Amino acid sequence: MEDKKMGLSRRKMLAGLGAIGVASAGAGLGTTAYFSDEEGFTENTLTAGQLDLMLDYKATYDGPNGPEVIGQRPTAEQLIEQYGEDTSEGPLTWEQRADLGFSCDTEGLINGDEIPIFELDDVKPGDYGEVTMSFHICDNPAYVWMRGSVYNDDDNGLNEPESLVDETGGEGEGELAENIDVRMWYDSDCSNTYDEEAGKTDILIVQDISGSMEYDQYGGIISDGGGGQTTKLAEAREAAESFCEVVFDETADTHLGVLTFGNEDYIGSDYADGVQFAPSGVESDVKDAIDDIQAAPDDVTGTALGLAVQEAQSFLASNGRSDAQKVMIVLTDGEQFESNVDELDEANAAKSAGTRIVTIDINEPGDGEPQLLRDMAGNTPTSSGDGDGTDYYNSSADDLSTVLPLIYDDILQAIIVGEEVIFEGTLEEFGDEMSGGMRLDPAPLIGSTDANAACFRPGTHCVAFEWSIDTEVGNVIQTDSVEFEFDFHAEQCRHNDEPGNPFAA
Repeated sequence: MEDKKMGLSRRKMLAGLGAIGVASAGAGLGTTAYFSDEEGFTENTLTAGQLDLMLDYKATYDGPNGPEVIGQRPTAEQLIEQYGEDTSEGPLTWEQRADLGFSCDTEGLINGDEIPIFELDDVKPGDYGEVTMSFHICDNPAYVWMRGSVYNDDDNGLNEPESLVDETGGEGEGELAENIDVRMWYDSDCSNTYDEEAGKTDILIVQDISGSMEYDQYGGIISDGGGGQTTKLAEAREAAESFCEVVFDETADTHLGVLTFGNEDYIGSDYADGVQFAPSGVESDVKDAIDDIQAAPDDVTGTALGLAVQEAQSFLASNGRSDAQKVMIVLTDGEQFESNVDELDEANAAKSAGTRIVTIDINEPGDGEPQLLRDMAGNTPTSSGDGDGTDYYNSSADDLSTVLPLIYDDILQAIIVGEEVIFEGTLEEFGDEMSGGMRLDPAPLIGSTDANAACFRPGTHCVAFEWSIDTEVGNVIQTDSVEFEFDFHAEQCRHNDEPGNPFAA
């Protein structure tokens, strides 16, 4: 029998002061079965799904020329060619690049090659470098491990100034690794900067209450994941209530509200108590509003998505705090119809005003209007067909009871609770601690739950690594060199409750 261990994917990145590299390869498991209309069962097929791990990065260095970008994949030229990125006013932030989208077929993503990120031969005390590495999980949820290795910490002989403070001069006898300070963290917004705490945030959940969220004739009845039945709207209410509880348990300065929409006559209607908005610690009104959400009557048709975004942005502008990040979470299963308000125009207007839009698409992959919702998501205005960013989420209706809590966990991690440090210390200590590998956590600050189960959803995720040499470090590091690398490994989550560490000795 063939080995059943499927869905492995690995990439390597190299660095020298060091070099950094990445790696991935693999197959997942998916099935489709076609039955012909002839007698017998013919033309049945089993098609392997995909689990692929692909990487990109952006590296900066503050050395003799001051702060500068010293490398990135995909390159600026590749991004312009594929996405028409306008760099006339300078390069976009990595967060904005994520909004423009890195689909798994993007040219320039790292897929099996060992790629050097830093190749610096004249580092000095006071120098600083940072790299944000994005890993892309293609098609299927995956566990992800990372390993850090430090090697070739060499003295390269002794010149006269170094010989006065250092007696060693051979291979493996360098002092550079012990004198480089490093920090690695989950860069949840892919911003190239460490955000210890989230700032002020005003969040408005924009909830679809159209008939397809509730009524059987429109597909609103779904599995509850336990052998029974429920509705899409019931699952959305439950997940939003849990999200509300966690938000108000956090110390972050967050205001939270809810706005409902059906057709143009049911924007914040009496069937859902309209908009409620409350600060952290004052949750009862918001929870009551979520609990009271009802579907529009079953004879009411239409999904006014564009008008809902317009009304939500108007509410945030009027009621949100001037110094708070505005966030709109739009959950829908519908294609807009019976409305003349353009959805993408309204989303771009909101993003231009500083609002971050998160879209949750309740459809089978490819059904509904996934590209429109990708275009609407993020911080950066997009043209039709360009969006594929980190703020678009998708779940099939049948998986909603398990996937929607995971989506809200991911939103909490990215927006509410700041960023978690993976390691902080010297480069030498980093190599000692990380050489055996560690499994990365998709929600490190809110903890693993039955919902997130330590699996990364398909999409883009970022970790960042920065290094610096203190200005007090003297001649002891002259002529020394060191190399280090990162390895990433992905493995499918499905049917894999006890994954083993691929980097364990």
